[in-house]
Amino acid sequence: MVRFNKEKGNVGVYNIDTKDDVIEQAPPPILKEPVVPSSSNNELDKFAALVLKVMGDESIPPTPINFQIYFDKLLESKPSAFKKRINDFLELENNNNDESHARIEQEIKEGFAQVKNIMQVVSTVYRNLNVMQDIIKKRSTQLETNPSFLATQNIISSLGEDLKKMFELTTKQIDLLKGYYQKTTTILQEVDSQSIFDAKFGIYNRRYLVKSLKDEIKLIKTYAHPSTLVLARVKESSLEKIANKREKDTIVRNIAKLLLKTSRRSDVVAHFGDGTLAMILKHTDLTSAKKACDRISELVYQTSFFVGSSEIETDIELAITALDTEHSIEEFLASSLEGLPKTGKELVPYIVCTPLHESEAQ
Repeated sequence: MVRFNKEKGNVGVYNIDTKDDVIEQAPPPILKEPVVPSSSNNELDKFAALVLKVMGDESIPPTPINFQIYFDKLLESKPSAFKKRINDFLELENNNNDESHARIEQEIKEGFAQVKNIMQVVSTVYRNLNVMQDIIKKRSTQLETNPSFLATQNIISSLGEDLKKMFELTTKQIDLLKGYYQKTTTILQEVDSQSIFDAKFGIYNRRYLVKSLKDEIKLIKTYAHPSTLVLARVKESSLEKIANKREKDTIVRNIAKLLLKTSRRSDVVAHFGDGTLAMILKHTDLTSAKKACDRISELVYQTSFFVGSSEIETDIELAITALDTEHSIEEFLASSLEGLPKTGKELVPYIVCTPLHESEAQ
């Protein structure tokens, strides 16, 4: 269980520095039907024009992806009421393919889990039939030793033949079910090999993280904009207090939720592996990334985590690396992983890492 501790302070989503812009906000009219008010349209038009202006001032090509990134980036600096109206408007046409893909994967995996459960039950029935046949054979042998039960022996013999036929038929059916199960397993493995979602932690997985890093580095090479990689991990000293592996994963999952809370829609939050979480902050320089890490650590330390009735003091490690075109993805990740243990509540809230080429690292 996670509980926000109000006594520890108030926190919010981190802001990214942008040029000041004042937009006149008129209260939306009361509508009888769930139709977006015209004032929201006007606000959206003005805000979209502002986004294009800022992109032009910074010589950023107005591609759809860049527009979305700057749209989210500038929206963070606006008042909460304005952000809510714009987000409500955007939800009407929310069609994020990656998120839809992730939801479909979850449903497919849940469906296959149910198929697996059915097969386990069928397997149990199959074993029970074998046991039943052994029992009948045993009783038949006992009756054969007593010639006074001739009629009973005939009945048992007939019953044995019937059971044999049923067993042969059941064996064929089980073989068919095994074939179906193997095909289902193959399909599941194919789906898993292309999956982008980590169901355990409710965020994207390592495969999607690596792909997103490759794509972002290509964009940096073309447009020369700043982007950063942030790794986050719960300190082992915090997790050592928890004996149950499932409860440890729950703590990490709750940290992942906090990262999602502080991220923009254009950012990528993923599970790198072994409880290490990653964020790709697009169009974000080191200064803004540091502010983001300050907000993350503040939010973690102001949130109470409970295992049962016991509160767990959670310590978090954070490492920042500026992405560039001179280093490989492995070098970015290696430098960040190396820097994580040097951070925490008793050390520094985060560390800025500089990737080394493989030859330099050796």
